[in-house]
Amino acid sequence: MNKIHYPNNHYYSSPNNYINMNGKKSLPPFLLGAATISMSILFGRDYVFYIFFLLLSLFITFRWRDNPIKWIFFASIVSATPIAISQQQFTCNLILAFWLAIFNREYFNIIPKWIKVLTVLAFLGLFTSSINWLSSNVVQSTARQLTFAYNLLLPPFILLPFVYSRMMGSQNHTTNLHGLLFFLIFPSTLILISTKLFGTVANEWEAMQHGQSLAEGFLQYRLGRVIIKFLRTEVGFILAALICASTAITISSVKGYYKLVAGVCLMSNVYLMLVTASFGSGFSCICGLCAIFFKQFRNFNPMKAIGSLFVVICALILIYTFLPSNTKDYIGKRYEHRVTNADTDRIALWSRAIETILRHPEGVGFTLSVGEIEKTFFHNEYLAYTTSYGIIGGLAYTLLVIKLLFIFFKTGINPAEDPNANAVYLCGLGVVVAIAVNTMTDHLNANRWYFNVSWSIIWYCFFCSCVNPSPRHSEEPILTS
Repeated sequence: MNKIHYPNNHYYSSPNNYINMNGKKSLPPFLLGAATISMSILFGRDYVFYIFFLLLSLFITFRWRDNPIKWIFFASIVSATPIAISQQQFTCNLILAFWLAIFNREYFNIIPKWIKVLTVLAFLGLFTSSINWLSSNVVQSTARQLTFAYNLLLPPFILLPFVYSRMMGSQNHTTNLHGLLFFLIFPSTLILISTKLFGTVANEWEAMQHGQSLAEGFLQYRLGRVIIKFLRTEVGFILAALICASTAITISSVKGYYKLVAGVCLMSNVYLMLVTASFGSGFSCICGLCAIFFKQFRNFNPMKAIGSLFVVICALILIYTFLPSNTKDYIGKRYEHRVTNADTDRIALWSRAIETILRHPEGVGFTLSVGEIEKTFFHNEYLAYTTSYGIIGGLAYTLLVIKLLFIFFKTGINPAEDPNANAVYLCGLGVVVAIAVNTMTDHLNANRWYFNVSWSIIWYCFFCSCVNPSPRHSEEPILTS
């Protein structure tokens, strides 16, 4: 087992260089993030919100550009903003990444080399696919594909690592856990459960076309002036990520109020997952939880790990017991469809995607569907990147996921030394396993909010837990507060 080691350098190893963001000191980024999310719900796709956030993000980045934790916490909470900026759909956290690249582009230097290599491969895939997506209107087609690339290709490869790379070497594990729980897990959980409880169904007639008992999995809700999709093939991703993340904190030996907040988030997201009844996401969530409990069993008291597992199972049974009868009927129908009848629609869709890849190994530009006559989703993120950006782009994405899995499983943290660090590490491990499995059967990038939050959790935990700063970079004064 490889334990985390940080070099003896005051910029990385001294907790004083990281602002203790608990309590009042974390209030400014939290309030500003909450204001951003509230305005998006209040105004919807309105220029009032667009202008407000562009000005706010520019000011905050300039003001906090040398104050890593405050800026990172703000970028984390606004990743839960349920709408994007402008018709080009730029998400709020990626706009912040753009401003930071302007003011402090030297931070790219601290990103590990293997991430940069995979980013180059992804860019190469974008270039090779231009053979098919360049049209007679070169400017328009180029702008369209570059927008897709900035929003959906570059975030998992380089933009989100750029956002969270300054967490590298943080020794203030209480602050790390605080940011993970209150700025990544809690905001999205609150929005999702509020939408389910207080939102109004926006597409009831359309959802009912799939059958009364199955309509639940196709619903969209209106919250304020925002439409939030509860389509099971989309919302299942973020629910699986949030369940794994909140479970990791709940079962860790952290302070009571962290366990309480994480436990409430866990129960809320489990309820939403059952209501949605996405079997692909549910299975991936189980895989993520198995990885968490496996590490807990190996690294901690086995009896405590078994006890934690027992408590989680009992909570699942309790939540299911109190579900409405129509929801239980829906879950039964989904079970019959996916397990009893063993529907093989995914295999047929994957075959069509592979046919497209064989015809165009160079890629066709960003797409989530295949078929010359009838366009259909093929429900596989690995195939999506391969179809869009060719064999090179698909290989880059696959290697990215494999590398993250390898690093998280290889890394070891002694929970007795710091339970907070262990909780953050287990969170990242569970989420990356869940996403790796879930992207085999659905599209994570079909919803930019869910996409950004899931990958933000992974990279946040990665840089808090799994990176050893190199001596060359550790000499640079980049973490002053």
